[in-house]
Amino acid sequence: MPAAPRHLSTSRRIGAFTLCAALPLLSIPLASAPSSAAPLTPFALMSLAVHDAVKAGWVHEVAKGSAPGRTFSMDNEIGTTEGHQVVVSNGAHAEVILLGQVAYIHGDVQAVKQYFGLSTTDPAKYANKWLSLTSTSSDFANVSDAVTLQSDFQTITIPGTLKEGSTLVLNGQKVVPIEGTIPATTSNIAIKATLYVSKSSPVLPAEFRLTSSSESVTVTWSKWGHAVLLVAPKSTHPITNP
Repeated sequence: MPAAPRHLSTSRRIGAFTLCAALPLLSIPLASAPSSAAPLTPFALMSLAVHDAVKAGWVHEVAKGSAPGRTFSMDNEIGTTEGHQVVVSNGAHAEVILLGQVAYIHGDVQAVKQYFGLSTTDPAKYANKWLSLTSTSSDFANVSDAVTLQSDFQTITIPGTLKEGSTLVLNGQKVVPIEGTIPATTSNIAIKATLYVSKSSPVLPAEFRLTSSSESVTVTWSKWGHAVLLVAPKSTHPITNP
């Protein structure tokens, strides 16, 4: 498996070979909003946004990232147990359709080898054709990661001290920014992180930004609750442990 993407290694959202360090995975309880009228802390507001996102049913997601010598884009339709993902990352093209316990993947040689990370010594054998994997395959979790709401939003979190900014309008919607910093590591500088969440209930993420002097990642969400009909490819090649 190639080096993990910077700050988002726990999902393939930013691609398995675009950016190059790890966002700590926080355990955020999916609890409902408190019944009292007291204002939520920034962490509690972020937790509520993640909770409501996972429970929303469906969402359209667009992600873009850049770093020196690297670019990335992704366009997703994400449901509770189903999803569709289209990725272009450093010239590699990949596509995923997840239908419950079966994942269908399609990609060029670079995508098979690096993005999907299939355990194969012959990626060309599996390139440019639809492959199917069931949940019993050792590669299923890897290729289906971030294609469902639960797996997608488990990494949209910011560690450490958070600050809630003033309400603003983003893409025609009133949102509140939750700001923080992902700490520097021995190999990477610190990076600013901002999660914008809606003011109205349910509280839902609208945009997530990671920025530093050399990197930029933006993830946006829209069409909450709009279900998408997904169908399996007509011709597929089942694989278990390539």
